[in-house]
Amino acid sequence: MSTETSLPGPEISEFVTSSQAAKRLGLSMATIQKLVDNNILQAWRTFGGHRRIALSSVLRYQNANSFDKISRLPSDRHSKVMMVIESQDLTTRLSKEVAQWGLPVQVSFFESLTEALLELLSDKHELLVVQTTAPRKEQEKFLEILQKFINSRHTVAHTLVLSQEEDLLATLNPDANPVSIQVFDKDLSPLWMSAYLAGFVAQRRG
Repeated sequence: MSTETSLPGPEISEFVTSSQAAKRLGLSMATIQKLVDNNILQAWRTFGGHRRIALSSVLRYQNANSFDKISRLPSDRHSKVMMVIESQDLTTRLSKEVAQWGLPVQVSFFESLTEALLELLSDKHELLVVQTTAPRKEQEKFLEILQKFINSRHTVAHTLVLSQEEDLLATLNPDANPVSIQVFDKDLSPLWMSAYLAGFVAQRRG
């Protein structure tokens, strides 16, 4: 369900149009629409029906992904994506739907972070997605492990952690906090994931 409303406007004072957001992020208008529909970008409509997108959400999306700091991919190469998912049912569902998204991605699924990191020792990936509902202490521990791994190996360009725990990144060492780790309070639904990957791929090829 989209966060877009028809109210006079949100409390935030700064906003951009869809075309301005698309230009800043280097994405198509269709991708911007998809990101809005899936609550990745926060938007509202004026009484005249014009969409306005919160600049804060555009900057947050841009900065969190740090796309400008990682190398671009050739247009003919698929992005390698690794997903660590606790639910076997969700893994089965996602593996079936990925092929229907029509995105240039090569997705592999793992049951544990340990298995994923072992794979990353020998094979570079553009994106690592980790879904977790573990107790907070366990999440803090694996986030610390991720931080050390990313800083030492550089075999994954960006890491997305989906967790309902707040302020997880604040537990990391601020002197060695990699900008390539992003934490979202979000359930891993196929619809939301396809929107996120569409934006990710578009930025990498922009």
